[in-house]
Amino acid sequence: MTKFVDANIIIKSWSDEASEKLIDRLNKEEHATSVLALAEAYYKLEKKGIRNLFGFFREVLAGMEVFDITLEDFFNAIKNDLPLSINDRLHIEAMKRNDVRAIISYDKDFDHVSAITREEP
Repeated sequence: MTKFVDANIIIKSWSDEASEKLIDRLNKEEHATSVLALAEAYYKLEKKGIRNLFGFFREVLAGMEVFDITLEDFFNAIKNDLPLSINDRLHIEAMKRNDVRAIISYDKDFDHVSAITREEP
């Protein structure tokens, strides 16, 4: 079963051992993320003053499928009334479109989404 990797897992894998081990384990499982999640992670790491992230992202993304965010995802997300940020709603829409029903995330807001299961590392 494919699992979606949220931006906060990628961010924490920079400095958190449990998340880093999860990223290592993911190379043995089916997993995916989105271009938006990568942009979120990059932005937050860069904001912390971390530079030269190209190699880090290449390592994290090894073998990982990366979903695009479509215009249809956007319109579905803004019609969606879940109590989530627009970015989280976009992740949900990309997951639905790709038949992904599990997310690896520290964000407990995803617990409000009955269509998916949230896991922590």
